[in-house]
Amino acid sequence: MKSNRSWNATARGLHWLMAVLILLQATVGWIAQEMERTPARVDAMTLHKSLGVTLLMLLLLRLAWRWTHPAPLPPDGSSAWEIRLARLAHGALYLLMAAIPLSGWLAASAYVVPWKFWWVVGLPRIVSPDKATYELSSEIHETLVGVFLAILAVHVLAALWHHLVKRDQVLLDMWRGGS
Repeated sequence: MKSNRSWNATARGLHWLMAVLILLQATVGWIAQEMERTPARVDAMTLHKSLGVTLLMLLLLRLAWRWTHPAPLPPDGSSAWEIRLARLAHGALYLLMAAIPLSGWLAASAYVVPWKFWWVVGLPRIVSPDKATYELSSEIHETLVGVFLAILAVHVLAALWHHLVKRDQVLLDMWRGGS
């Protein structure tokens, strides 16, 4: 019987799938923002928005899985502050993984040009087109992305710290599962 020290295969798969899609999402969003207003930019923004909604759906699946499957125990030797900080960071990442696509959806709704999810399905507008709402929601969206990237950097550094300094199995357990 496995100990409760590592994430199960579904949790690991959702973690790494979302990590790859978030990296792709950030790259596409950054590139699209730098493009001139052309049909190629519209396609890049459609891809960016579609990835955002897909990530939101994956987050809901991930949360449902997480609520029905307990988290592994902290590594032996973890201090109370490490455990609290890890929980706070993970909670913030989950919150931001919801807030970022929702703020993007708000901005897309407030923008004049409609778009279709994966070029096929029209999604309902959250608000009517409005320049002031678009500008505010876009600013909020970009700010949330910046906060997310900062916390994500801490998350990655913490995983590397566990692996390289503490020499425990936290990173390996998330990568391949426990032994």
